[in-house]
Amino acid sequence: MKKLNLILISLCMMSLSCVNNSSPQVIGSTYNQDGEVSDVVSGPDDIIGVWEAYIDAHNSRDADGIRALNADEFSAFGSAGEVVEGSDAHIEFLTQWFETNNPRWKINWAISNTGESLNGSIADYVTAGHEVTLNIEGEDITLYQVIDAMIADGKVVTFNVFQQERGQPSNE
Repeated sequence: MKKLNLILISLCMMSLSCVNNSSPQVIGSTYNQDGEVSDVVSGPDDIIGVWEAYIDAHNSRDADGIRALNADEFSAFGSAGEVVEGSDAHIEFLTQWFETNNPRWKINWAISNTGESLNGSIADYVTAGHEVTLNIEGEDITLYQVIDAMIADGKVVTFNVFQQERGQPSNE
């Protein structure tokens, strides 16, 4: 009898421990212009692959690949106030930048998240940190970028770039 009770208790405990809590994991918050707060939750795993392919297309100078990964209503906002609207303008901007500064990206980390956009709709984002190497007047410099990209249906809808150039330690 003791063995039967022990088996029944073990089965109950195993059953309870296998309950799947399907609520998404809250990982942060968004704040709208009125100060209202909404949850940011962990996002779908597959959108990080979209971002990796996008960066690979940039590093290989694959304009057709970049265009294929841009959404129809694509836009981008650069760290120095640049606004790029549409794939044609994006490819034109990149073509000049590739020729002038030969940018090369290395993804250091990426997080998939789902949250409320400025217009109040729920969207999926990849927030990723990068090392970017630029050639300025024959010398390579390294910048650090965090890019927040909205991804929908396997396409990059929009992204914002935040950038830092780190100073060098003083020799004093």
